Amino acid sequence: MADPVVSVRAFSHVCVGVSDLERSLDFYRRLLGFDVVFDVELDGSPLEAVTGTAGARGRMVGGLVGGVMLELLALGATTRAPSGPHLGYTNMSFTVRDLDAVHGRLVDEGYAPAQPPVDIGGVRMFFVQDPDGTPIELIEYPNGERTSAELWGRGAS
Repeated sequence: MADPVVSVRAFSHVCVGVSDLERSLDFYRRLLGFDVVFDVELDGSPLEAVTGTAGARGRMVGGLVGGVMLELLALGATTRAPSGPHLGYTNMSFTVRDLDAVHGRLVDEGYAPAQPPVDIGGVRMFFVQDPDGTPIELIEYPNGERTSAELWGRGAS
């Protein structure tokens, strides 16, 4: 493999736009154990430069889910992403030990998974949506692997 243009040290985080931060915080805490690390108000020229919007204001709450930083970002009125697979970002995925038990618990708690667990190429999964319709894939890899890298023989077991 040729040297990449950007030499990446590590994965940093996933940022999800939300319409109602308190509702989303409750969802991510209850569903995935979102452990808040920071909570900041956003405004000023740096945010305007990033969003391209004069007077932009917002709030971002970052937390850990399965050892990965997830940031919830509220910037006010924004357009909703299309549902289903499409170009660009389509979903975030988290591994679990017992997919059937997790599916059953979600149903019992009143969350509506998009489908029962399915098997695609030996990997079992299903999707549930956050309050804004962002798809969250819950996945169980074969043989106890925890990550895609482990599944494909590229990470420590």
